[in-house]
Amino acid sequence: MKLRIVTTAAALLMMGVATAETDAPLIKATVNPQKATVGAVLDYRVNVAAKGALSLKINPPEKREFYLKKKKDAPQKKKNEADAAEEDPAQYVPVYVIHSIKKDDRSDAAMTDITVIMQLSLYHPGTWALPEIEITGADGIAIGYQVPSVEIAAVNEKGEFQEIEPPLALGGNYWRLAFLVLGLVAAGIAAFFGVRYFMKWRVERRAAPVIIPPIRIFLKEIEAFAGETLIADGKIEEFVFGISMIFRKFLSLQFGFDATDMTTREIEKKIRKIFPAALHDAHYDEIMGVFNLWDLSKFAEFTPSAELLRSSLDRTVALARKLSGGEGDGTA
Repeated sequence: MKLRIVTTAAALLMMGVATAETDAPLIKATVNPQKATVGAVLDYRVNVAAKGALSLKINPPEKREFYLKKKKDAPQKKKNEADAAEEDPAQYVPVYVIHSIKKDDRSDAAMTDITVIMQLSLYHPGTWALPEIEITGADGIAIGYQVPSVEIAAVNEKGEFQEIEPPLALGGNYWRLAFLVLGLVAAGIAAFFGVRYFMKWRVERRAAPVIIPPIRIFLKEIEAFAGETLIADGKIEEFVFGISMIFRKFLSLQFGFDATDMTTREIEKKIRKIFPAALHDAHYDEIMGVFNLWDLSKFAEFTPSAELLRSSLDRTVALARKLSGGEGDGTA
């Protein structure tokens, strides 16, 4: 396939400086941040600009997840080594996962101005080139550009992959039953106080139900959870599973959807759909950041440090307060 390389001089074009070939597109690719930790959400943008209207085909990557290929020429292990060692868990972790892709086309008859915006996360430490976006001109020739690279650091100190069994046994049935019991208790409390109010004042009206703000329920459960103790005792699986379910329950009560039975990907799609733009822009990265850390910790990629887990606990509590707007927790 023929390839045409285009220099990145979009700044000159945007300032109105004339070029010798007015129909030659200028491409600029950026990523923010350029250095991050495993699981952090990156903002990858590719801008295509040119004077005049151009017929371009822009095709983002088809695969939303990319895994390393197994090495076919790797030396064979001895039988005793093969029996004693498990396969490297790193091969089951994607190099990157693309969360979203959108194209912002601001072109008109006088100018081509298209930006492809990609949100993605990388899960292996090291320096990685980002996935290339295929750009083809009207003549069918691919237009190349300088693909940016990012430096990804391990979240734990050693950056090693660990073998941790995912805590799947408790599942959704336990929490559905817990919610049912909690609902029955709340209904009983509301009915009890309603009857007392009616008997005391002798009025012909129904008492208002007792409504407990979701943030109060969340803070009570965090207090009973004793996350600091679990961290100190090295009970990482119980800590990660417990705080994840408490935060999922808070999201369910605060925003009216069942996050306890959803995957991280399903929760991401839901909040994109129901969150107002201001709320999404302010807290999307924080929400996905805590979920990405918990997912990595639960499904065997690495063992986070105690400092990282304590930071996650503090950030989760602060995030819940911000999402509640201070309702019912004494901050508003």
